Amino acid sequence: MAKIYLIKDASSGKYEQLLEKELKGKLKPGMKVACKLHMGESKGMFSPELAKRAASVLNKLGCKPFLFDTPVNYPGNRHTAEGYLAHAAAHGFSEQAIGCPVLIPDQYISVKTAHMDVEVADVLKAADAMLVLTHVKGHPGSGFGGAIKNLAMGCASPKSKGDQHCLGIPKVVDDECTACGLCEEVCFFKAIKVGDKAVVDPERCSGCSTCVYNCPNNALASDVTFDALLAEAAFAALKLMKDKPVFYVNDTRSITKNCDCFGNPGKMIAEDVGIFMGDDIVSVEMASVDSVINQEGKDVFKEAHSHDPYLHIKEAEKLGLGKSDYDLEEA
Repeated sequence: MAKIYLIKDASSGKYEQLLEKELKGKLKPGMKVACKLHMGESKGMFSPELAKRAASVLNKLGCKPFLFDTPVNYPGNRHTAEGYLAHAAAHGFSEQAIGCPVLIPDQYISVKTAHMDVEVADVLKAADAMLVLTHVKGHPGSGFGGAIKNLAMGCASPKSKGDQHCLGIPKVVDDECTACGLCEEVCFFKAIKVGDKAVVDPERCSGCSTCVYNCPNNALASDVTFDALLAEAAFAALKLMKDKPVFYVNDTRSITKNCDCFGNPGKMIAEDVGIFMGDDIVSVEMASVDSVINQEGKDVFKEAHSHDPYLHIKEAEKLGLGKSDYDLEEA
């Protein structure tokens, strides 16, 4: 059973103390440590202050940390490496501000999974260890966005990001559709219209599988779910880190309705919980979601997006990325 730590007061020195304690036995001086994080579309992102404090710990241990994320597959500042670097600097992620280099790689290594050939950022091949820094929030495609999504989308090429969204686009099983309209109601992306039957617009569909899960008549079907594809892409990223130390930090505060990749991530849907840390990605994710739901007394992620936040975590567990059982200790 994995040990997961919770720091409720992020401003305390416990953040650095726990990171140093947990990483000291895993890392050696001179090791190149890839720090994976999302550096923000607009307001939502992992805190630059926490990233700086993590980098200071790694520097203290004699390591060579660098921050990284990959370009997106839609127009905007983060579409190119050059544009993303400028965008990141504007959000406080620069070598001068953080204390380590910031990279936006655009070279990839292909890793085959059950449904994809995932193009993974080549910097992971050269890295000796990885620190995954994640801001926890809601997400319309997976209910919840945490470390699995951080790796699945953020380590992948724009093409592989697109594959995760497109390979699960559902088809309507006409004989089963009763035109009840529930699929149209739960579709965040307004990709389904219901007249005599449901019709899916593939140009608008994000392949999130929410309609598939919610249809009472099994009238929507896909070859693979978005949750499974997310888990596969995270698996591909971690395959390049096989036998290398990986540690996870989930900042479960400022929990917005929508993802950090949105221009407007929306309102807060839960009170702050704190920062979770551990070396098992499934356990860290489970602890993060469990704690939010237990604190709020309801599943705020599913309530916001009609999508079970545990589904992609369970898919990751099926792939052997970790265990859902954990021992939570408040630091």
